[in-house]
Amino acid sequence: MSGALGTITEEQNWHDTWAHAIGTAYKLNDEWVLRAGFSVDQSPTNNINRGPRIPTGDRKVISFGAGWTPAENVTIDVAYSYLWEESVQVNDTSATRGAYSANYKNGASGLGTSVSYRF
Repeated sequence: MSGALGTITEEQNWHDTWAHAIGTAYKLNDEWVLRAGFSVDQSPTNNINRGPRIPTGDRKVISFGAGWTPAENVTIDVAYSYLWEESVQVNDTSATRGAYSANYKNGASGLGTSVSYRF
């Protein structure tokens, strides 16, 4: 093989962001704790430099969970979260990459469980 690989650069122009979150827990009794939370997370991308590799928009997450303590030293936790992002549009008419246009609406669900044993 001969020849050197060229360098490809892509300006991102990301910016600092803020994230805000709030959560609560309610102790039903000695065995059960209920939890909920909500967060808002700004995207570091901007409308000019946003590309198809990272087409993120501002996102929000809502979470619900419960903890069960069947014995003094054991706790079982379960939680569900749903994340949704604002719709974003990616347009690029650059001759070096070819033209494309797309709308993105991202979302995700997450389910987590854990078992804690204290000794």
